[in-house]
Amino acid sequence: MECLHRSPGDGEKKIRVAKYDREKIAKIREKISIVFGRPSTWDDVAISERYNITPDGDLIMIVK
Repeated sequence: MECLHRSPGDGEKKIRVAKYDREKIAKIREKISIVFGRPSTWDDVAISERYNITPDGDLIMIVK
């Protein structure tokens, strides 16, 4: 018999959503285009998880 006293969403997988700044993502996309010679087709969440940019404007690639 199933317990009816569970919390809503109990047992569901939690999806991590990255918080990102649109201006920062635009700068990262610009740098990716310069460094790799073509624009990125990844969405903003993937870009924010894999890349960062320094205050000096250098591109940082996050390798896992």
